[in-house]
Amino acid sequence: MNPTPPDSRYIPFTQQPSCCVPTCIQMVMYRNGIPLRPAEEIGHHLGLTVPPDRARLFYADVATEIRSNFPLGGIRSHLPEYHPNAAFDRMGIPLRFTIEPISGFSSAHALVSRLRALEEQDGDAMLPWNIGVLLDDPSRDWAHVAVFDRVIGERVRIIDPGWQAPKWSTFDGERMFAAMQRHHPDWAGIWLLSRTDTTP
Repeated sequence: MNPTPPDSRYIPFTQQPSCCVPTCIQMVMYRNGIPLRPAEEIGHHLGLTVPPDRARLFYADVATEIRSNFPLGGIRSHLPEYHPNAAFDRMGIPLRFTIEPISGFSSAHALVSRLRALEEQDGDAMLPWNIGVLLDDPSRDWAHVAVFDRVIGERVRIIDPGWQAPKWSTFDGERMFAAMQRHHPDWAGIWLLSRTDTTP
């Protein structure tokens, strides 16, 4: 038996703590033949902060901060200088970031239908969600991001960069919809990544 799904669109990467977003970006870069950059470097350009006790896991110059809404650290892409497109421009990464807000989807079925269409177009996307809602564990009320892989029936398969998570997980569309709704309201939705050049 194959220990990995034979139809996966991505090679999973595993994140350093607090680096789920840059690690997901790496997976998309790798799939698109874009030369990789370290997740920590991508994170730096996205405004990554980590709790002080995690600073030792980084080489140097990582920003430390304790944020009540992001207790495990994370990016600050809500600030213009750390927006993904600003980071990609600075780093010369040929990707463009856009959001389809979760508020624009009337139901889980609408979300799953959009993801199915995205898969049919062979598009790349990341899905931000609330861990506690998705895993039915209220004690873990914090944000996380994974790469969208495929729709299977009415279920959504993601690739989770978390170092303690299965790389491939499949969730009911209703639960995924609810978990995405509980992400930060300004950033909840489908995070689309598209190439800005035509080089394969």
